[in-house]
Amino acid sequence: MSNPSPEPLSGSTLHERYVLGRRVRSDASGTGYTAHDLATERTVMVTVLHPRLEEDQGSVDAFRERAEALSAVSGPGLADTLGHGRDGDHVYSVTEFASGETLTDVLHRPDQELRYSPATALSVVADVLQGLAAMHRAGLPHGAISTDEIVLDDDGRVRLTGFSLFSGAAPDEEPGTRADVHDMGVVLYTLMTGGAPKDDTRPLRTSTAVPEIPPDLDRLVADATEPDPRHRPRDAGQYLAMVDQVLRSLPSDYGNREAEDTRPIPVVTPSEEEEADRAGAVPFCKRVPVLVAAGVLVLALFAGGWAFLGGSSTELPDLLGSDPEEAEAELAALDLDLDVSLGEAYSEDIDPGSVAETTPGPGAEVAEGGEVVLHVSEGPQHVAVPDVVGSSEEDARSTLREAGLGGIDAVKEDSSDHAPGTVLSTEPEAGAEADREEAITLTVSEGIIVPELAGMPQGEAGEALDGLNLSAEVVRGHHDTVPEGQVIGQTPEPGSILAEEGVVTITVSAGPEPEDDAASEDEGGQDGNQEESGQGDGGGGECGGVAAWGPESTYSSGDRVHFQGSVYQAQREIRAVPPIVADQWGVWEEVGSC
Repeated sequence: MSNPSPEPLSGSTLHERYVLGRRVRSDASGTGYTAHDLATERTVMVTVLHPRLEEDQGSVDAFRERAEALSAVSGPGLADTLGHGRDGDHVYSVTEFASGETLTDVLHRPDQELRYSPATALSVVADVLQGLAAMHRAGLPHGAISTDEIVLDDDGRVRLTGFSLFSGAAPDEEPGTRADVHDMGVVLYTLMTGGAPKDDTRPLRTSTAVPEIPPDLDRLVADATEPDPRHRPRDAGQYLAMVDQVLRSLPSDYGNREAEDTRPIPVVTPSEEEEADRAGAVPFCKRVPVLVAAGVLVLALFAGGWAFLGGSSTELPDLLGSDPEEAEAELAALDLDLDVSLGEAYSEDIDPGSVAETTPGPGAEVAEGGEVVLHVSEGPQHVAVPDVVGSSEEDARSTLREAGLGGIDAVKEDSSDHAPGTVLSTEPEAGAEADREEAITLTVSEGIIVPELAGMPQGEAGEALDGLNLSAEVVRGHHDTVPEGQVIGQTPEPGSILAEEGVVTITVSAGPEPEDDAASEDEGGQDGNQEESGQGDGGGGECGGVAAWGPESTYSSGDRVHFQGSVYQAQREIRAVPPIVADQWGVWEEVGSC
């Protein structure tokens, strides 16, 4: 058998500096190679644009622009882009080499399948999201995040790799930030279950694979993997805030990342579960009552046998309302070598943290070596829902958890009257009694912040609004200094909040007003010189000493400007809104004409 031919560029040197090694990956942008940097004597990654695209100047420009943009962003959790260039026909980009194992390799060892504890999985995902949030702020989505692209080094640090340099997709098909959030939700699911989801057409529920996963964490995965992108967190920054909130709220017994040092734990293999199913095994949750009853019966028989044989036994004292440590000390004083464990129970009467009930109950006979469970009170099962309407989603989640309501769902709703992330309502509503076993639903505003468009060409402004799922309504107005086709004003103002598919009115310059237009508006027969001097009779107003309206100026209430042959007075402080839309927004009042 002949040996396979070497990779086309392996062993080549670009710009007498980067010696290409083995091929690592290939995607729409090009082929990635490990490389030795002769200038720094370190290993880097070099991605070379595909040969078929090197003659297409559009593809070359897109590749280089993306590399330039990536090199401007760095941070924890990212493999930095170091530079780019062209050597002959080869267009390439240089990226930091992330040494270590991918998370896929970590989870799938040759001899076993592994998964991470909830706290460790959240910490790993939070580290990746920190870097991804920086990329999203720069307008740079990843587009293909998976455990294959996340590398774990020997010090336990993770870094996201594999940013594509050229997708080859049409602009309306380019991946967005919400697609990256979806992928991070899948990564979180995979880390906690040990395997990728088989069905990605519905929101993922981690608890279906690992039943002990807390409800908040289950919801965190489901929020990110909603099939409708509008219902997902809008970007990595928002999802990071949610992950941090859940991570801080996890009970201490769900693991500590520093203690575990990012080491995964074994997973029960599917084969064991399938064998149990084939054998007709009853699910554990359905076996619990039977096991408890059998346990009580065994204990009773065991106690009776010891009594018959003369073994030690006594009645269980009433421990309700006592501190668990005091209860354990009292049981130890019985000198029966009892196996004492702790459980949880809701209680209307017993203060949280105290013993609410015991198994067996007070007065029951317990024999030497018997088992006693102390059920610690978690407080009432039903509590009043606190009023969190108007607060941020993060603050609302904290308030609800402090009230004992741990299961929290969130749905997004457009609202032009509230800042993004504001809680609009709760279900059940504030003051109502809520079952702590059921989830509270938060309805959260998902408004869009209107950008500043003044000075942009009309087409560029339209594209900017379209990218935010807003639409543009264009009106035109003459302007002495702003070139024709450029935006001279907008409503609503920059920084305003609109719902998705909201409308922004942009005023586009039609260039300077023709001289004869102004004269034709004077129905009293005044000539152009008279109008320029402010002597026209179109309302008695004057332009002498009144400055023309300017899109860059800020006007206070009472300030006057002239615009398109009329004089207007500001009704409040205003900027970038031209008088041509005075009737619509009530910010200018026409007080005369020139």
